[in-house]
Amino acid sequence: MKRLILIFGVICVVGAAPVFAQEAEADEEEKEPKWVGSLGLAWVATSGNTDTSTLGLDFGLESKPEPWGFSFAARGNRADDQGVQTAENYLVTARAVRKLGKRWDAFGGLAWAKDPFAGFDSQSVVSAGAIYSAVASERHLLSFDMGLAYTWEDRVPPEADANFAGGLFGLSWEWKLGASSKLVERLVFLPNFDDSADWRLNSLTSIEAAINEWLALRFGYDIRHRNQPIGDSKSTDTTSTASVVFNF
Repeated sequence: MKRLILIFGVICVVGAAPVFAQEAEADEEEKEPKWVGSLGLAWVATSGNTDTSTLGLDFGLESKPEPWGFSFAARGNRADDQGVQTAENYLVTARAVRKLGKRWDAFGGLAWAKDPFAGFDSQSVVSAGAIYSAVASERHLLSFDMGLAYTWEDRVPPEADANFAGGLFGLSWEWKLGASSKLVERLVFLPNFDDSADWRLNSLTSIEAAINEWLALRFGYDIRHRNQPIGDSKSTDTTSTASVVFNF
């Protein structure tokens, strides 16, 4: 009798094991955060329209499209030298993404920037288009986005303000270098449909190495090029950053 009870108990445990395993996996999936974010404190060195060093902050928040996703980013820096402002630039972006299939997504985005040393007090851009995921492996993520954009620029006097329609062609690449490090590249080409010579090209390259789950070091290099600079501004600005990043 005891043997039958023991056998019955073993059968119950073995039969229930897959159920408990599925529940554990479900719990792990539920624990996976829907939102991820980061806050960075950076030392910034700039060249081009400004030559200075200062402190900067950057913030990012993102959720994966299931089927809707959202991303928000804000960064900026400002410097003063003996009471004289020598650098000031800010950038805020927001994008909503809707998954359409395994490789295709649709997006709508808003961006606002300020850089008086580059010739504008305010630049607002609204865009919409599609994203194609070309590579999605354990080590590489590569996608291309294309769409239409409209830009409003409030330029520094005496330059006249400008509004124009244009396009957006972008590349996003993430390369996992190791278990705790990665390289990220974001390249965006912005043509002006009203003036073909007034195109812009922005590149942001960064290498990040994680120290633990919530702390990382990030080194970045930002290039902003405008084929027709505003007024006496230079055509290219660069920003080099070394950041301590807090992930949450």
